[in-house]
Amino acid sequence: MSKYSKGFSLIELLVVISIVGILAAVALPSYSLQIKQDRLVSNTNQLHSIYKFARSEAVKREQEITLAVSRNKLLVKVNAGAEDEETLLEFKPTHNSISVIGLADMTISDTGSIIEGKQFEITDNDNSTQDYRVSIYVSGQSFAEKKTGYL
Repeated sequence: MSKYSKGFSLIELLVVISIVGILAAVALPSYSLQIKQDRLVSNTNQLHSIYKFARSEAVKREQEITLAVSRNKLLVKVNAGAEDEETLLEFKPTHNSISVIGLADMTISDTGSIIEGKQFEITDNDNSTQDYRVSIYVSGQSFAEKKTGYL
């Protein structure tokens, strides 16, 4: 090569493109799995946050707040069933692959407690991802965790 030639040869360019292609093919399945897992985490955090919001509203307003299930949505309602009923917030899974098992109506008292403990399982029915669970105690305290066993 002369000292005046600059750039890459066609062979060098093809080698680099081949290496990049192989790396992309290896990384794609891992990236796809990460996206699925992030969807589950995001929906779990959103559901848990909506419950916490409803509980704080019940205590702040000193009145019952209802969590009502309607068409795969969880609605946070004030004065449920009354003429002045108001929906404050709603939760709906962000992707059609996500489902919430155990979603049910509940009423949060003005002290932040509920009548019966609840568990919601957030899943995408895919064995390659880790499902999550939101658990709510009678006291109103709640936590989200990776699902390790059966409900």
